[in-house]
Amino acid sequence: MEKMKKKILFTVLFSAAVVASFQLGAEHEKLDSLMLENIEALASGEEAELINCIGSGSVDCPIDHVKVYLVQYR
Repeated sequence: MEKMKKKILFTVLFSAAVVASFQLGAEHEKLDSLMLENIEALASGEEAELINCIGSGSVDCPIDHVKVYLVQYR
């Protein structure tokens, strides 16, 4: 009987550790995403630039991140 209690206790503790590790991993991903957005915002500066995205192609438009043919900065 004592052996069975130890097995159950081990199983419960192991399951709790697995669930906790998944929860911590999910929070870490959220923080990484938020941190990258903040870095991009700081790197972009405060100047207002006029940007035109023209056509469709393989260049990433900085306004809405759609693939365009040409990006014009004014």
